[in-house]
Amino acid sequence: MITMKGFKELGVAMTGVFPVDEAVELTKVAEKSGLGSAWFAEDYFFRGGIPYMAAAAMVTETLRIGLGVVNPYSRHPALIAMEFATLDEMSNKRAVFGLGSGVPYWMEQMGIYDKKPLSRTRACVDLVRKIMTGENINHEDKFFNVKDVKLIFEPVRKRAPIYLAFEGPKGLALSGEIGDGVILSIFSTPAYVKFAWERVAIGAEKAGKSLDDYEMVAYMPTVIDDDIDKAISTAREFSKLYLPHSQPGGPLMSHAGVKPEETQAMSEASVKGDDALLSELITDDMVTELCLVGDKEACIKRLQEMVDAGVNTVVAFPVPGTNPIENAKILGSEFTHQLQ
Repeated sequence: MITMKGFKELGVAMTGVFPVDEAVELTKVAEKSGLGSAWFAEDYFFRGGIPYMAAAAMVTETLRIGLGVVNPYSRHPALIAMEFATLDEMSNKRAVFGLGSGVPYWMEQMGIYDKKPLSRTRACVDLVRKIMTGENINHEDKFFNVKDVKLIFEPVRKRAPIYLAFEGPKGLALSGEIGDGVILSIFSTPAYVKFAWERVAIGAEKAGKSLDDYEMVAYMPTVIDDDIDKAISTAREFSKLYLPHSQPGGPLMSHAGVKPEETQAMSEASVKGDDALLSELITDDMVTELCLVGDKEACIKRLQEMVDAGVNTVVAFPVPGTNPIENAKILGSEFTHQLQ
């Protein structure tokens, strides 16, 4: 039996596209507007998520601050543990940390991808948790070795929450097995959320643990606008940046009804730089299925569908051409109280 504790909160996300001062202002507005969390992405080679998170922690008091996500390739687990523990202190135990395998293309750009993301992530989480206890750690596994590693400061929490971020069935199962929660990618749909819970439950059963305190977070590209044609057009331009890189036939796309040949055609159009064709391939129906788009009534309806499917925390992902700060005000003052 899958356990889902229902709706927790609405949150906002910020990416490295936006200046740091805008990210700081967003978190202050989010807290004031009654939102529950702000999440910061680490996308290469944009502005870094950890500095964003640190800045946000220092200007808020109650807002949860999420890092979604770092990977076990670009940083050693000892450094991840050091940074996690410091951020947890800065935020007074409000931090939530996300770990995922990273985008293969970015990892390959840096020459650090070994094509064993699940095993490496498992090892990384294990070692990060050991070091964050504040004890002296000696550890050796297939991926990482440490000798007499001990934080010189006392972590404010011996076990801060670590959420995993994977799309596929094995990664979701791993999230259920060893994670405190899971962060679902942009373009998640109600059908995919139900699939994700099934896979998470498999991992939790393997570990013999309850899902009572487990949290499912979903990022949703958000365009709130009474002009539906304008909203869809804005969301389509954003989708052009990501959909061509989606896995053809993967669970995210298949549960959204996007056929493998459609994803492949998007990829080919993107490689060729054929923007007009890409616009045709990303249909209105795709945009409305994959994004939170439309007027307030339509957006609230879609949010409730995601909550009903099992999402605990829905995070509005910023879309260029929109105003994330204004969106935060709307989400907090007009949307939160209508969800259940």
